[in-house]
Amino acid sequence: MDPERRDAVRAPSASTASGDRGGLGVVIPTLNEAGSLPGLLGDLERIEPPPRVVVADGGSDDGTPEIAREAGAEVVRAPRGRAAQMNVGAVALSTPWLLFLHADSRLPQQTRAALQAWLYSPPQHEAAHFAFRLDERGPWWTFIETGQRLREALTGMAYGDQGLLVSRRRWEAVGGFPPLPIMEDVEMVLRLKRSGGLDRIGAPVVTSGRRYRRSGVLRGWLRNTALIGLYRLGVPPRRLAPLYPPHHVPRESTVPSMTRDAPGKSPAGSSLPSALVLVFAKAPRPGQVKTRLAADMGDEAAASLYRTMGRQVADGLRGGPYRTRICFAPPDARDEMVDWLGDHGLEFQPQADGDLGRRMEVAAATAFREAEKVCLVGTDTPAVDRAVVEDAFRQLDQADVVVGPARDGGYYLLAMNRLEPTLFRDVPWSTAQVLETTLARARSAGLTVQTLPMRVDVDRITDVPPSLLGTAS
Repeated sequence: MDPERRDAVRAPSASTASGDRGGLGVVIPTLNEAGSLPGLLGDLERIEPPPRVVVADGGSDDGTPEIAREAGAEVVRAPRGRAAQMNVGAVALSTPWLLFLHADSRLPQQTRAALQAWLYSPPQHEAAHFAFRLDERGPWWTFIETGQRLREALTGMAYGDQGLLVSRRRWEAVGGFPPLPIMEDVEMVLRLKRSGGLDRIGAPVVTSGRRYRRSGVLRGWLRNTALIGLYRLGVPPRRLAPLYPPHHVPRESTVPSMTRDAPGKSPAGSSLPSALVLVFAKAPRPGQVKTRLAADMGDEAAASLYRTMGRQVADGLRGGPYRTRICFAPPDARDEMVDWLGDHGLEFQPQADGDLGRRMEVAAATAFREAEKVCLVGTDTPAVDRAVVEDAFRQLDQADVVVGPARDGGYYLLAMNRLEPTLFRDVPWSTAQVLETTLARARSAGLTVQTLPMRVDVDRITDVPPSLLGTAS
């Protein structure tokens, strides 16, 4: 290594510090992150100029590498393990600045602006992490965020999912990420602090609360706190690793068991709920939703009606013996969706890129890593409520697939007890052949199918229930 590379505190040139595309490289370690990755890649595209992005994949089989390539990211294969993957990704880049991010992270506009400002005039120690924020709201989530802020203030320690921004020469000077099964982020932070310092950028990297949801919020927080404490006391990571859930659930383990429990109950030996409802919705922006309906009543009135139907569906699904997740588009619309639907009893996840089938398939694949039964609905059928969904889940005790046929030849509900990708691929969406094609695919795959009563999808003004016509104003 040449002397300039060994100098851990000499600032890069102004041209590279300004955040040009040759200056910043982003490394994202992945393993079956098809549901989370598109949101982060979309955020990174909004940085001007966009950074180079390398996805270091540990053997995904859910389409993660293809999603990354379609979004313009470079993909490299790496040995499975977050430390090894991040090191391989960093080596694949030639940029003087490196930003390490988890795939389930999001960079809000304020964070992207803070990142660019920091790179324009970085401190002498050339390393920083961001503030910590979860993608959930509520007392327990606030408790975790507050606890992390206190831990930072008292110990200076940061989580790996807060992001790590570091110059290449500092990364090389500390030897990259240590080859540990867990705690690689904690050890990296300690090494950077000991060898020159670590800055804190006040804007947050927003991280998913999925791991806390899987194990229970309080239990997850206590586990993480205890593991970090034990590591700081000298307990080897290899002894701690069995106590920590894997970063990712391999797709092979997502095939649901054939034991069918009542919705909302966990299978034996599992802390995961068995049922998850996915609600597909767009931000209710005039001119971008219900375009066929808008041809009859205008953009503003159609958007107003769409808002009413969406709230009715979300409210009708709250409180059931299942989890409810809003799969929203575009990916930067989370705050807008929460303002519209509220967040009580709801989770939020951006939709993947691609056609409707691709977006549904990715969301369903992600859901089957967390639940045994999955139900997909939209916001076009305001009659869909808790009773309808519970009926679909009950029918999955006797069938592989449950379909709610719509009068226009599509469907308003699709429930499954295992993922069958052919139900989503090469379907003539927005035509009268959707239901027919889906049923034929299910039969070809050897799946048994049950159907619910036919209902009306609201696509034309003649479809609007009289009780809702007054809302279209």
